[in-house]
Amino acid sequence: MSRLPNFGIIAALLRAQWLSTRLFRGRGSVFSWAIGAVWYGVWTVLALVVQDLTASASSQQLERGLAPTLFFVFAYWQLSPLVSASLGTSLDFRKLLVYPISHNTLFAAEVSLRLTTGAEMLLILCGLAIGLLRSGELAGVSAPRILIALGGFTAFNLLLSAGLRNLLERLLGRRYVRETVVLGIVMLTTLPRLILASGMRLGRLRDVLSATTYAAWPWAAASGWALGRGPVVSALILSGWLTAVYLFSRRQFERTLQYDAQAARANENALAGQVRWTETLSHLLSRCLPEPISPLVQKELHTIGRSPRFRMVFLMGCSFSLLVWLPLVLGRGRSGTVAAHFLALVAAYSLTMLGQVSYWNAFGFDRAAAQLYFCMPVPFAAVLAAKNIASMVFILLEVAAIAGVSYLFRAPVTLQAVWEAFLVTLVAALYMFAVGNLSSVYYPRPIDPDRVSQGGAASRFQVLLFFLYPLALLPVGLAYLARYAFASPAAFYLVLAFAAAIGAGIYRIALDSAVAAAASRREEMLTALTTGAGPILSD
Repeated sequence: MSRLPNFGIIAALLRAQWLSTRLFRGRGSVFSWAIGAVWYGVWTVLALVVQDLTASASSQQLERGLAPTLFFVFAYWQLSPLVSASLGTSLDFRKLLVYPISHNTLFAAEVSLRLTTGAEMLLILCGLAIGLLRSGELAGVSAPRILIALGGFTAFNLLLSAGLRNLLERLLGRRYVRETVVLGIVMLTTLPRLILASGMRLGRLRDVLSATTYAAWPWAAASGWALGRGPVVSALILSGWLTAVYLFSRRQFERTLQYDAQAARANENALAGQVRWTETLSHLLSRCLPEPISPLVQKELHTIGRSPRFRMVFLMGCSFSLLVWLPLVLGRGRSGTVAAHFLALVAAYSLTMLGQVSYWNAFGFDRAAAQLYFCMPVPFAAVLAAKNIASMVFILLEVAAIAGVSYLFRAPVTLQAVWEAFLVTLVAALYMFAVGNLSSVYYPRPIDPDRVSQGGAASRFQVLLFFLYPLALLPVGLAYLARYAFASPAAFYLVLAFAAAIGAGIYRIALDSAVAAAASRREEMLTALTTGAGPILSD
């Protein structure tokens, strides 16, 4: 078997996945292409701005600004997939190891797929390269040196991103370690916001940022090499970083190859010793719910509660959504409008995060088992209602956890604010569930509960959320508007009750529509849920 990567096989894998993705998305891909065009159009404009600034900068400005700019590229490239709870596109080794493909080829494909998590930064690097080539201050620096320096820095980011992804994929597959890693990532990514909210002086912050210009860092070495400042030393430093990160990435890749063969047994052992606290909760609910909804709710609580993917999103809702809004109410912001409705805002934010693994795609975790709902003597409306009740249970638990954590952080939380957050969440959930029941039938997508980095809703439906989510929250916004206009809490609760009544009616209509659509689209729906993923998994 050849030691060199077979780039023909890599190209074939990428082309097969591209064709399968186009076939699955169909006409819905137009929305995804439109959003992608806008997103990358913005980054293209930013790259053009970087090019002009770099070309017109003086030598002193280049020395001071190039290394921090490359550090920003590095930070965005490595942290952006973690913030979005998605580790990006990756190879499914369990499906590829049966083919006579060398590990070198698989590793080269894995590294090349890291371009999907840093396409924005490639545009910025291209802008930097063109700006440096056009700069009159670098007349004595050859063009190949600039391109090699920035190319080496790009390779450093690709290798490091591949190594970190393989490492995190294994860590996130272990119980308790997964939750600890996610919480640590959340704290790391939100640390700058907390530092700024804590009132750190600008001078100290500037001192911290100046530490990124030390010559030993890879971005500083790439900067020095490209600018011709100590090129030999800078080249040796960057080459050392490349060697170290290659060894790290390759070792993590080989360990992941071995780990996948034992993943199924490890998950079974973890579940065997798991304390299923959802059993107690489901038994309590079974006494309050009628048949056949009661056993269906118990089944949903057990299924969702044991899913690593759902538990990670649940933890992200308790931590990341809180830390996004927490800096806004610290210090001077305690008496503002955001502070007055802090808990309700965080609850609404977490409600959206839980949707991707619950009500937006209610049959995702069922996958092929969803065909049982069409065989059992149970009304399909009862199935959807049971899934909504189970989702509501976890949503209310999320709000309670957020309230507890907010109190520990000494955020402006009162009993009235907690009560208001629960009511707002319940009313907003009626509209969310109405849309979610329809999306679960029209846009179903299978979800592997053990893959913590996989999304929950179809990509074409995620585009529609930009328009549906504000409409779903509009009735709640009208209640707050009534409170402001009439300066009366009674007006708020009256409008909120009216919104709840309308939401119940919309939910009932949407539920009947979803049942009718499931009957007419049963084969298409089951086909989408039973379709297996290709050798390349896109998150």
